[in-house]
Amino acid sequence: MFKQFVGGSKLAKLAGITLATGVIAAAFHTTAPVKASDHDDGETNIKARNLNLTDLYVFREDWQTGVNAAPANQNMIFIMNTNPRSLPRQQYFFNTNAVYSFFVSRRAGQDDDVTGVPDLAFDFNFGQPSNAGSQSITLNIRRFTNGQVTATETLNAGTTTAAPVIDDPNTKPFPNPTNNPVTTTNGDLTVFAGLREDPFFFDVDAFFRTRAAIAPFNSPSPANVGNRGTGLLTAGTNIPANAIDFAKGYNVNAIVMRVPITLLRGGTNDGIFDVWETIAVPDSFAALQ
Repeated sequence: MFKQFVGGSKLAKLAGITLATGVIAAAFHTTAPVKASDHDDGETNIKARNLNLTDLYVFREDWQTGVNAAPANQNMIFIMNTNPRSLPRQQYFFNTNAVYSFFVSRRAGQDDDVTGVPDLAFDFNFGQPSNAGSQSITLNIRRFTNGQVTATETLNAGTTTAAPVIDDPNTKPFPNPTNNPVTTTNGDLTVFAGLREDPFFFDVDAFFRTRAAIAPFNSPSPANVGNRGTGLLTAGTNIPANAIDFAKGYNVNAIVMRVPITLLRGGTNDGIFDVWETIAVPDSFAALQ
């Protein structure tokens, strides 16, 4: 039995891929509670920081690089960020009791219904930290038919990138990433796992002032009509240059995977992929948190 935390917090549709959130798959056949994640849930008595999902990013590699790739050579980039509000130059590890997963469901067209039934799952397990601060990575690729696992491929996915030495002033904020090549029966992957600066941008103060300012608009009381936003939204609130990034300087534990689109298609012509992420831990482990 597993307890799952599901992310992310946004829904975005792109040409060639859909990021579907709030979709819960019964991959672990669990009846335990399933909790959705926002950018930062914070720690609780049953969830440590390294079990905290933040954001999910999925995009085609050639869209990012600007270098067009032939269909047979196109890759998709998957990014799972966890462990929010991590302090710089501190080492944070992936939970050795957890399974960090990307799920993929194929669709023939953008207007097809979202099923929440996976066709593929990429499951990451992490070993105990070494003296050098790295963890071994095991990747299990599960293939499904009608929601049932029909094949599992277990692969050595290398090691995580260790954090810099804290007391060495000559080290860079982030060491060169360890990009691990992984050969599968259906194509070659590249896997990175380690600390990176949180890419999420959020002005917390402006958010709460804006939310308070628009609250009277939703009030049925006529007395509130004349007080909408009074004194709450100061000059310059909506100017991007004045925004303050709450996440600046904080790190996340990131899992990045480059996957051939031909592997995702699995021999079909489907070109739309619903993607969601989960962190799962055994009930026996969750009960001890």
